[in-house]
Amino acid sequence: MNSFERIWTALNLEEADRIPTHTINIDGNVADQILGKPARSAFDIFDDMERDYPDEWLDKINSVLHDIEISTFAKSVRAGYELGFDGVGIQYIPFILESKEEMTDIFGKRHKVRDIDGNPYPDYYGGYIKNREDWEKYPKPDLKEEYKKAKKLYKGVLRKCRDIKDDICIIAQNALTSIFPPVWQGMGMPYFARALKNDPKLIEERFRYSTDYVLTVFKAYSDCGAKIFLEGGDIAHKGGPMINPKYFDKYLLPRYQEVSDAIHDWGGKYILHTDGDVTDLLDFIVDSRFDGLQCLELPWVDPHVIKKKVGDKLCLSGNIDTRHILVKASKDEVEKAVKDAISALVKGGGFMLSPSNFHPAISVDRLKWMIEAAKKFGVYPLTS
Repeated sequence: MNSFERIWTALNLEEADRIPTHTINIDGNVADQILGKPARSAFDIFDDMERDYPDEWLDKINSVLHDIEISTFAKSVRAGYELGFDGVGIQYIPFILESKEEMTDIFGKRHKVRDIDGNPYPDYYGGYIKNREDWEKYPKPDLKEEYKKAKKLYKGVLRKCRDIKDDICIIAQNALTSIFPPVWQGMGMPYFARALKNDPKLIEERFRYSTDYVLTVFKAYSDCGAKIFLEGGDIAHKGGPMINPKYFDKYLLPRYQEVSDAIHDWGGKYILHTDGDVTDLLDFIVDSRFDGLQCLELPWVDPHVIKKKVGDKLCLSGNIDTRHILVKASKDEVEKAVKDAISALVKGGGFMLSPSNFHPAISVDRLKWMIEAAKKFGVYPLTS
């Protein structure tokens, strides 16, 4: 089997030749450790623009951000291939740089820009939209233009990775542009919570906007040949659901179902990534018509419980800790974590091994150990 066939088989809740491995992304600094640092970093480009165009450097930078994203995600795919992953996620992110220290996006989210070895890393810290007045005056993009940009990114990554395209599966995702987090993050949780009670029409409009955006960019990826899509929006934290589940039923369920149905009409599969304890949301996730659930974050979820409750309905993916195991654990600890995940989640197929999340401190050596262990202990038919 090739990488796509392996992942597709798992998403059909079947056993492939071995357990597939994938990652939602690979940060630029981690990819540089695998492939070698480029001659010029993104921040080198920013500095050159500021020097050469002192009066219009921000406009110049924003005009090349899209090309930087294409190179960054192509680098991520190639790094995943070099490590031996079956799949790596990519996405178009409509960031707008406001300075070299801060950026926003089309949803009103605000991010500090960290320089990690020359790679920009966005840290969310708040939102611009506090109320209806802010929302009505906030600039909205032309979705036809967003479709073109998303298509350009996907095609650009495919072009840069054409020599390995049959050996790694590119997963189309929307980690920073998904349905749920951009709505509350564009406002900030206190203002979002207030609007849930006092202005449900504003919340409905915001969810309609984020859903239309997701459908637009996912259609662009589908038109480029994408078959596997990942919804990157956390709906839980370590204490359980991020908001009262009744609001998930009211606002999120129909939106998730709408996107699920579209993806299935295109012949694709739809995976939900969410951090935290999702145990109480499993029925909701199934009702949303997702094909897979990714993260399974330890210690907040019990993989045995998740497998028992929804293992016959959802392809389960993740369960490798990114706080200790993939940062500073010994090789024996990494191998044990892989064997524990396999033992809990592999029965009957429908399982993919992956880091629960990804962040700049992930260790390349420990990623290699994880993949080596998956290939060693994850060959079907499994005896344990």
